[in-house]
Amino acid sequence: MGKRLPLIIGGVLVIAAIAVGIVVIGGKGSKGGAVVTINCIGGSEKQELMADPQVTKILHDKYHLVVNYTPEGSYDQVQTSTADLKSQGIDCLWPSSASAQSVFEKLHSTGTDFPGYKATTVLQSPEVVYAGPEGTKILLAHGIVQQRSGRYYIVNMKNLLDNDVLKHVTWNGKSPDGLGATTIAGPVNISSTDPATSNSGFTLTQLELTIIATDNPYQSPDLQQARKALPKVHALYKSQGLQASSSDSGFDQWLLQGGELHAPLYAGYESQIIGKTVAYAGNAPALKQLQDDVRILYPEPTIYADHPILALDANAAKFILAMQDPDIQKIAWEDYGFRSGVSIGTDISYFKQLPLADNLRTTSPPNADVTLLLLNCIQKNVCP
Repeated sequence: MGKRLPLIIGGVLVIAAIAVGIVVIGGKGSKGGAVVTINCIGGSEKQELMADPQVTKILHDKYHLVVNYTPEGSYDQVQTSTADLKSQGIDCLWPSSASAQSVFEKLHSTGTDFPGYKATTVLQSPEVVYAGPEGTKILLAHGIVQQRSGRYYIVNMKNLLDNDVLKHVTWNGKSPDGLGATTIAGPVNISSTDPATSNSGFTLTQLELTIIATDNPYQSPDLQQARKALPKVHALYKSQGLQASSSDSGFDQWLLQGGELHAPLYAGYESQIIGKTVAYAGNAPALKQLQDDVRILYPEPTIYADHPILALDANAAKFILAMQDPDIQKIAWEDYGFRSGVSIGTDISYFKQLPLADNLRTTSPPNADVTLLLLNCIQKNVCP
């Protein structure tokens, strides 16, 4: 934590260059209100959104805010001590998980240490599993995946984990030791970013824990159930090998390294393929290759990655209000793929070229005690 403030002072002005320029010149927004600068630590997947010139302009002109945004893993943020947060002038945290919020509230005395504390989810993105055409076809044939209305759903995640991943079944080769693939190869597993540092990877691990620990995946495990399941969950984690450290780079890395030829199944946020689709809007060959090579598989149930802003003071509370602005919410969806955490029903028809699911079957992430137990297992290899 000791190096964070110099990074904020030295580098973050690039993120809000337009707004900061106005502040330097006049110190006030376009309507004459005093401009407030806040320092916020958040998930890397929102870095481009917070650097968007339209967003920084709305924040400055309408809400008189400049946000210095520094990316950091969700659970590193929320486990930062009160003393460090205050000494470095941190006004808000913006993790990518409601369970990260619960961890923060368990470890900190919000009522006394942060009298202006307020937390509100403003964006959402479901956890999905990305696959390629051959892997999807094989999982359909084995009853792991179903196709409904042109969309793909993982309907037997428990079977996939218990009977394929944990038993070291391979994609190539014949049953019972292989699934019969001809192009993709290697052991069956679900790759992700590193759950020790990245929320998209940790969300997969939370989902795996819930599925393995309980007979009902719609019921989060208690501490006793979680402890019994941790060895299996840790084995799933170890089976992945080297993983990317952050969500923003992990999906790009998966695509660049060959998609399903590199890792037949890769867990991430739904927003990542939407963001890539937007980025390729003017590049028809790249967009076609993306559509040909990538399938979106929705686990049933999945976990929504909520994006709650944890305002540590009154100034940061204004940031919550600003991010609920309809224009910012529209930009977040149409340019970056974040579903709204404010309004009911995001218009998935906006992305007609993507088979996005509308109504999702979801489960809640575990509570703070179970989450900390799981973090200890993944980060410190302590899995009682």
